Amino acid sequence: MIHELDDFCLFMSIEAKLRQFTLIQRLLMGALLGLTALHALLFAPGWQPVPVSRLLTAALPLVVALCGLWRMSKVSARERPSWLWLSLALALWASGQIVEVLVSRSPAASNLTADPSEFFYILAAFPLLLAISSTAETESIASLFSLNLLQSLLAAGLTFVLLFRTPLPSQKASMEILYAVECGFLAIAATLRLVTWSTAEERRRVRMLCGVLWLYLPIELGMDYATLRWNLRAGTPLDLLWSVPFLFAGWRALTLPFDEPPEAAKRHRIRRKIFLLIESLCPLLITLGVFALAAMLVPRHPAIALAAMLLLLLIQGLHSGLIQLNYLLSQRQLLRQEEKLKETNLVLERLSWLDPLTGISNRRHFTTALDAEWKRATRRRAPLAILMIDVDYFKSVNDLHGHSYGDACLVRVANVLREELRGAADLLARFGGEEFILMLPETSSEDAAAVAERLRCATAQAAIVNRASHFHQRLTISIGVASSQPGIVMKPELLIDAADRALYDAKRRGRNCVSLWHAESEAEGTPASLHSRGVAAPHRT
Repeated sequence: MIHELDDFCLFMSIEAKLRQFTLIQRLLMGALLGLTALHALLFAPGWQPVPVSRLLTAALPLVVALCGLWRMSKVSARERPSWLWLSLALALWASGQIVEVLVSRSPAASNLTADPSEFFYILAAFPLLLAISSTAETESIASLFSLNLLQSLLAAGLTFVLLFRTPLPSQKASMEILYAVECGFLAIAATLRLVTWSTAEERRRVRMLCGVLWLYLPIELGMDYATLRWNLRAGTPLDLLWSVPFLFAGWRALTLPFDEPPEAAKRHRIRRKIFLLIESLCPLLITLGVFALAAMLVPRHPAIALAAMLLLLLIQGLHSGLIQLNYLLSQRQLLRQEEKLKETNLVLERLSWLDPLTGISNRRHFTTALDAEWKRATRRRAPLAILMIDVDYFKSVNDLHGHSYGDACLVRVANVLREELRGAADLLARFGGEEFILMLPETSSEDAAAVAERLRCATAQAAIVNRASHFHQRLTISIGVASSQPGIVMKPELLIDAADRALYDAKRRGRNCVSLWHAESEAEGTPASLHSRGVAAPHRT
C-alpha cells in the first residue's frame, strides 16, 4: 500500500510538471519519448532493424540538440554560447550515425574503422569540450567565440589528416584507445568544472554535462570492447543503450529551472584559490585537445603538426590578450564608476550637511565640526567662541505675514549673517526653527562680542519688514555670546548651553541686543550684558 502511494505521488508530480510545459516543450518531450519507444519496438522478432536503428539513434541527439537550442533562447546572452556548442556537438554525433548508415554501412555495434563517420564522432568532442570549458568570464567576451570556432575548424582539419592521411599501426585498437581517452578526458573535465561555476545556470549546465558524460563513458567503452573482442553486431536491443545519455540530456534541458535560487548569490563570496585556478585554466582544455591531435601527427606529418602548433600558440596568445584587455577595460570602468560614486557621495554628504531652506550648515554638521574644532583648540590652548542667534518676534512674523514670508525672512537673515563672517574658519549653521549658531575659532570674548554686534547691526540695516517688531517694524535678532578656552569648560555642549543662557538674558533685556557670558560670571549665576562690557546697548524706538 505504501509503495503504491509513493508511485502515485511520483506520477502526480510528473504530471504537474508536464502541465507547466509550453507547447514547444511538450512537442520536444513527446519526440524524445516517441523516438525511444519506436526504437524499442524495432526489436520485435522477424525485423532487421540495423539501418533504421542507427537512424533512430541519430534522431534522438538531433532532438536533444533542438532542446538545447530552445533552452539557449531562454537564458541570458552570456550563457548562450555553451548551449550552442553543446547542440553542435550533438548534431555532429548524430551526423556520424547517419554517415555510418549511408556511407560506411558497418554492421558492428560500435564502428572502430577509420571511415567518414569517425570523423564526425571525433569532431563532436571539440564543441562539447568548449561547452565544458567555457566560463562566465569568457562567455561574456564576444570575440572569444570566433577564436573558439577557429580552434574547432583547426581540430576538424587535424582530425581529417589523422583519419585519412595517417596510417595507424592497429586501426581498431587505436580507435578504441582514442575513444577511451576522449571520453575519459571529457568526463574528468566536466567533473572538475563542478567546483568552478559562477551562476546558477552554469551550475545546472555543468551538472547535466557531467551526468551525460559519465552515463556515456561506460556505454562507449562497453560497446567498443564488445565489438572488438566479441564481434558484437548492431541491431540488438543493446542499441538502446546509446539513447540513455541523450534521453537524460534532453529531459534535463527541458525541465531545469531558469530562476536564480537564493543560495546562488552566496557564490560571489571569496572562493578558494584552487577553485579560481581551475576556473582560469578551463579555457585551455580545448587548446590541449587540439594540441594532442597535432602531437599525434608529428611522426608522419611534422610540417602540418608544427604549423598547427604555431597557429594554436597564436590563438592562445590572442585569447589571453582579449581576456586581459577585457579585464583592463572592466577595471577602468570600475574605476570610473568608483570616481562617480565618490563624487556622488561627496555631493550627498554636502547635502546632508546643509539646511534645505537657508543653504547654510545644519545642526548635524555644526556638531561634528564643533567637536573637531574643540579638540584642535584644546591642543593649541586657543579660545573658542559660540554665538547663539535668535530672530526676534518670529512667531508673530508667521502669524501676521504667513509661513512663506517667514521662510523668506529666515533665508534673508542667513544671507546677511553669512556675508558678515570673517572667513572660512567661521561656521554658521541653522540650529533649529528661527535659531542660528555661529562658531568662531581662536576668538576671545571681546572679539566675539564685536562680531555679534556687527551681525546685529547688519540684520537691522537689512530693513526686513516685521510688523510685530517694536524696532521700526524691522526684523531684528538677539545674540548670546559665550567664549572659553577648552579645558575650563570640559565639553563643547557646556559652551553651547552658556551661549544659550546668554541669549535668554538678551531676550530678557528687551531683544535686539547682545549678551555676553564669560567664565568669571558663571559663579555669580548672571551673564555679563553687552552694556556691562562697555559697549553701548541698542535703544528701543
